[in-house]
Amino acid sequence: MRQNSVIIKSCAYGLTILLDPDLPFDQLAADVGTKFREAARFFQNAQMAVSFKGRHLSSEEEKTLVSVITENTRIQIVCLVDEDPEAAEFFKGALVRALESETSERAMVFSGNLGPGDNLESENSVLILGDVRPGASVTSNGSVIILGRCMGRVTAGFSGYNEAFVAALLLKPSYLRIAGSAARSAITKKEDNGEIPNEPMIAYLKEDHFVMEPLDGAVFEHLNGRTIE
Repeated sequence: MRQNSVIIKSCAYGLTILLDPDLPFDQLAADVGTKFREAARFFQNAQMAVSFKGRHLSSEEEKTLVSVITENTRIQIVCLVDEDPEAAEFFKGALVRALESETSERAMVFSGNLGPGDNLESENSVLILGDVRPGASVTSNGSVIILGRCMGRVTAGFSGYNEAFVAALLLKPSYLRIAGSAARSAITKKEDNGEIPNEPMIAYLKEDHFVMEPLDGAVFEHLNGRTIE
């Protein structure tokens, strides 16, 4: 897999996938499969819209990439979004309605960004389709998965559930707590100049110590099959 041939970023309605404009399509499709397969547990059964950027794709190529993503994850792609702002708003609305029509007893789904002063709390795990910005906080008795940038305060497993984890496309919290262990991210003391890679990261407890590492298929071997509560 060529480095940075496929980059996954969050957006208001789901995911934007940046594609290498020069890579042969067959190799690009393989790289998309590898990227999503490595993060399959991160996305779980999320419903979302997807936008492809960086190169022109034919309808058949779009269908191929959608098939590659769904074959390597349990993502339910509600729709594809183009760069037309009005179309983006339409599909964003469609996604929100799809999420609202399927309530989950095991996890809370929040679509949108959390900003300064916002506080999201849940007795179950939380899936956030958006950013947790500085000044916002999330508190969950289960795990917290953020399909966006995590730069606020996050508490997972607040009642002592030490198998909870926190994952995000960019994990740079101002404060992070899992069960009885808390940490302030040293990286937040540095200026965000764009050098921090926008790639999935996960934080969890191992023998009561924080572990923070890139999210790929291998990391879940350490989690012993933990799932969203």
